[in-house]
Amino acid sequence: MNHLNRTSLVTGRVNQKLRTRNTLVTVAAELLRRGEQFSVADVADRAHVGRTTAYRYFPTLELLTAHAALWKIARLEQNEFDHVFDQPAARERVDALVVASDRSTRRHEKEYRAMLRMSLERAPRSEQLLPLRTAFRREALMQALAPIQKELGGKRLERLVGALCMVMGIEALIVTNEVARIAPDQALGVKRWAADVMLAAALDEARRVNQEKRKQNMRRDGSALPARSLKNMR
Repeated sequence: MNHLNRTSLVTGRVNQKLRTRNTLVTVAAELLRRGEQFSVADVADRAHVGRTTAYRYFPTLELLTAHAALWKIARLEQNEFDHVFDQPAARERVDALVVASDRSTRRHEKEYRAMLRMSLERAPRSEQLLPLRTAFRREALMQALAPIQKELGGKRLERLVGALCMVMGIEALIVTNEVARIAPDQALGVKRWAADVMLAAALDEARRVNQEKRKQNMRRDGSALPARSLKNMR
């Protein structure tokens, strides 16, 4: 067997494994949505996958449930965050994202906590191809800040996105409710305030830095004029 055929075979096996895993996760997610009790064997039977194969991917029901929750949450967030980008201004977009995230985590707290539990545990070797978390929160914030990305600059944008990630998702719910002991009906207001303060601070910093750069450029341009030109300007 030549190198190309070996490569194609390996790729095909990986793709087949991912399809099998996705089938199991999709079936489990649907059972979660219905609120049904199930085992790994039940999911394997409904997915038309051998039970031995299913247990090789998901040795425990907890692991399968966590991955199903992650799959479900990714789609919940996509559905709930879509309307956010109808807003033209970055500030309104970010605020709408924080509100949508708070609503989603409260409605589906069980699934979010299952996802968080999964992300805190080391995945078995057989699951190394699977992402522990999606990057949807970060991607949504980047899209929300698109109108001011140029003004912020790359490094400041990355820092702001990182900070804003802390006021969204199940982690923010746990911190506000269980660590800071903020009442649930007040927690959203705290998150919105924090997001607005961080965005305003980043924009203020960017404007001050840009103004200073313009002043420095003007001084350099003035010092570069020849002596004769300076004499004529007097």
